Amino acid sequence: MKFRVSQEDLAKALSACSRSTGAKSNLPILSNILVNCSKNNLEVTSTNLETAIKIAIPCIAEKEGKTTLPGRTLFEFVPQLPEGEITVEKLGEEVLLSTKGYSARLATMAADEFPAIPKIASGKELKIKARDFSKNVQKVEYCASQDESRPALTGVLCELEKRGFLMVATDGYRLSFSQIVDAKSAQVFKLIIPASALSELAKIITETESAEGEQLTILVASQLNQVEFKIGGIEFTTRTIEGEYPGWQKIIPSAFGTKAKIQKADFVKQLRIASIFARDAGNIVKLNLKEGQLTIFANTSQVGSNEITTEARIEGPGGEIAFNFRYLLEALSAIEGEDVLFEMGESLTPARLKSTESKDPSFHIIMPVRLQS
Repeated sequence: MKFRVSQEDLAKALSACSRSTGAKSNLPILSNILVNCSKNNLEVTSTNLETAIKIAIPCIAEKEGKTTLPGRTLFEFVPQLPEGEITVEKLGEEVLLSTKGYSARLATMAADEFPAIPKIASGKELKIKARDFSKNVQKVEYCASQDESRPALTGVLCELEKRGFLMVATDGYRLSFSQIVDAKSAQVFKLIIPASALSELAKIITETESAEGEQLTILVASQLNQVEFKIGGIEFTTRTIEGEYPGWQKIIPSAFGTKAKIQKADFVKQLRIASIFARDAGNIVKLNLKEGQLTIFANTSQVGSNEITTEARIEGPGGEIAFNFRYLLEALSAIEGEDVLFEMGESLTPARLKSTESKDPSFHIIMPVRLQS
């Protein structure tokens, strides 16, 4: 095997592949990257048995072949090399990488030891704008649970139906919903995808310069518990989570008596100030809405108390409600636009945060904390 490849192209491919190696696995081969050179095309593949990434980039092939190379070494070494052409040549049990005064010899492991990545032969297909997909993933994935005892909640519900492509995530304390309205297809599907996998995919799309305006192809396997995403020369495969997703619609109140329009940047700043006083008291902050004002309270017996009042456009009777400030901040970070709409009912019923922009159907539900009497 011998080929020449652009340092920039290889570094970008390796950066994406670094998100799917099994560096902590007991199987040494999962720490390696599969390199396959054929017909002036170089495929770089990584897997941790849960997800797999394959990147195709151009190369000048002098001799076709494939092998596996230590991933961590490649991830750290190649980006440090000068721009230009890298020559990669297999010499016995080693591979020589060389360019402009730099060279390195890397140990190899046989390519046939690398796990085969199952190909989806048939299934349901959807094409949507890649940037829309990544933005919507970022709106919901933070709400997924970290508790492995409830596998379904560690994933994101992805559903293609007549309203479009929906994504929902919840950990039982909060819920996030997003919708891509113009994602329409005659084929419908519902599946649960690990939130960690979607998060990595969204980062890859964001870092892909050519992704602006590109279509993302989603292929859901008919037989295997597997889904594949394709954009440009990138193929991202992940397993799906078996089981039923909880009835998330039941969590959402049918009506909210009080609505407040709040300037997002001010709200975030005030919550961060309040968090200084709340972090030793279970992260709890109290919100009071009345007469055009939002007041945020936080106190702890060891530190002291804090009170911040700001203007807000309030409709309805107002009221008092308490939350974990971290849940509020994470929801606000997922909302686009300058203003947010905060909606609440009673002090112990879920509240909703959403953008004031009418074109954005996404929203975030947060369960309140019982106030001490």
